[in-house]
This record gives sequence, C-alpha cells and structure tokens, in this order.
Amino acid sequence: MRARFRGILALGIVSITCELGAQVGYPPTRSPYRDLRQTQEITLYGGYYRAKLDPARVAPRSGPMVGARYQWRAGGPAHLTLDLARVESDRRVLDPERPETCPSANRECKSLGMFRWPLYLADVGMALALTGERSWLNLVPELRAGGGFATDFHTKADVGDFAFGTRFAFSWGGGIRWTPGGPYQLRVDVVNRLYSVKYPETYYLPAEDQTTIFSLRQNRTAWLNNPALTIGVSYLFSR
Repeated sequence: MRARFRGILALGIVSITCELGAQVGYPPTRSPYRDLRQTQEITLYGGYYRAKLDPARVAPRSGPMVGARYQWRAGGPAHLTLDLARVESDRRVLDPERPETCPSANRECKSLGMFRWPLYLADVGMALALTGERSWLNLVPELRAGGGFATDFHTKADVGDFAFGTRFAFSWGGGIRWTPGGPYQLRVDVVNRLYSVKYPETYYLPAEDQTTIFSLRQNRTAWLNNPALTIGVSYLFSR
C-alpha cells in the first residue's frame, strides 16, 4: 500500500508541475514566436561587392551586384542554399614588357588602363536559422557557410599573361530575414568570399629598361577577402 501511495503521490506531483510549467511564458496569441510553414524560398537581391585590392591591382574590383538565391529548409534549423550573382566590375591590365622611365616595381607605369570586366559568382552552402523553425518578432537571424567559384569567363590571358579565369571560393557570413506572414519576406545578408589570384612569371621579369612589376620577394599567389552586402525580396512556397 505504501509503495502504491508513493507512486500515486509522485504522479500527482509530476502532473501539477507540468500544468504549472504550461502556464509559464506567453499565451499563444501573444507569443513572440511564430511557426514558419513554408520550407522553400527564392530571393532576388541587389547590393554592393567590396573586392579587396590585390598587390598588383589587376583582379576584378568592387562594384554593384545582383543575384538570386534558392533556399530549402532541410530539417530543423538547417537550410541548403544555392546562390548565383553578377558583379559589375572592372580591372586594370598591366604590360610587363612596356618600356617606361620609372622606378623599379612601379606598377603604374606598366598600366594599359582600366577595362570593364564583369565577375560572376556561384556557391552552394548551408544556412543555420538561430530561431529554428520559428521566427522571433517576425525575425529569423541566420549564419551560413559554403563553397563555389568566381569567374570572369575569360579563357585567355591578357597581354601581360595574367588571367583571373575561374577561381574556387569559400563563402561565409550571416543575415536576417523579416517574415511578416504570407508568401513574401525581406532579407539582408553580409557574405564574404575568399579566393586567390596567381601572378604569371612575366610579372617578375625585367623589361628593356630593367623595370619589373614585382620583385622576387612578392608571392605569386595572393588570397583576397571580398565581402558583399545585399538586400533582397523573397517568395516563400511549399509546406
């Protein structure tokens, strides 16, 4: 009897505790959290790409960018993402053999000018929603990371034998989504892309006047961090 009484008493205490716990917090109509029903989104965005200047100043530079993102909630807070973007960029072309009367390693005297040079970006990755499958005050902060490539779609080197070509790029960053309800949302993202450029041997060889673009102390490979700030409008679908 004592064992049975103790079991009934314990069950009653658990029931009372659960009932009191259910009363703590917000009523459903006043809760700052809201379940996100749609699992997929397509976003069109625009922003600015802040390219880091490389030592030779020949890589594609900063410029406005436009792009599109597809995002799918795979489960819980995890999302799979696909990004495609275009940067309205330009770059400088150097001619290592151009004879000029200038100090050694002065790259300005080797310049042939600036040229329009669009840059294209693509990457796949994973985003982590910090509020899980819900929004908080209609906001969903995210962290993301991935990998892809940056390319100018040029298959031949320039007159100085330099080619940006297609470069593997690591990407990471974060953003925040505003989901007021319905099929549309706004989002702001900051994403950094890290890729390298490699300089040709001609950048280290002297011209007729013995001037060079680089001394032998300069590494032939330079790694560049290139952050971008974008604002987009998303269409949400699929439940």
